Amino acid sequence: MKGVLVAATVCLSLAAPKFAAAIDVWDQTSGHLDDNAGTDNELAPGSEQIHDLQAVGGIADEDWYLLGQQPYSSYEVVVDGLTEQVASIPATQTADPVQLDLVDSAGSALNTGYAFSSIGSARNLRIRNNSATEIINQYVRVRTGTDGCTTACTVNAQYRIHLFETTYLIPRFNNSGTQVTILIVQNGSDESVGASAHFWSPTGTLLGSQSMTLSAHGTAVINTAGVPGVAGQGGSITLDNDGHFGALHGKAVALEPSTGFTFDTMMSPKFQ
Repeated sequence: MKGVLVAATVCLSLAAPKFAAAIDVWDQTSGHLDDNAGTDNELAPGSEQIHDLQAVGGIADEDWYLLGQQPYSSYEVVVDGLTEQVASIPATQTADPVQLDLVDSAGSALNTGYAFSSIGSARNLRIRNNSATEIINQYVRVRTGTDGCTTACTVNAQYRIHLFETTYLIPRFNNSGTQVTILIVQNGSDESVGASAHFWSPTGTLLGSQSMTLSAHGTAVINTAGVPGVAGQGGSITLDNDGHFGALHGKAVALEPSTGFTFDTMMSPKFQ
């Protein structure tokens, strides 16, 4: 009979839903908490983590993430999967249920995330490094909105965070000989997107860059031979932008006037 009771207890234990019993592990290492610039938790493209915003000692929790930004690259951070304790905001309030920011080491906001759509609590943050230097002194910060649970948040105040790289690659363009390459970029989203195409030699030397603004559902068509430094050259193209992951599509079309042949090279995300 005892064996039957033990077996039943084990079965019930396995069938019962499991909830976290303590603050997440990033909040438990003395001297290396994730609530300031001392965090050791780095987001990399493809990262997906689950955290909570449990207040401790009457202090609202903040989660900070290291974010290294490579030159001429762009990223999108998405916070979704908010549990009801985080997502629920009284109808009389207008604050975001969760605040998602890019901050410096002092916590000053450099860029602020916004609603992913008009119907829910998910938030996204677009980040763009359109420079030749890697950025290693900025952080992603997540905390509850001012009308959220703040100091009343428990271990059940959970969310999920993702990092996508939104940089695009085009492995070939050719403006040498008699060929000319036309770059075509389409914005499939319902908002304007700013982008920059960077043209690289076969050895990785930056030849020139061309910025563009694509209106919602708009298309940019660029004769790459007219970009300073790119005429008479061949190589590859990268494209950074401030759109969401998957917003842009495009290709480079090399034209051979003497034969009328075209050679299409598709644009693809750096990380799938």
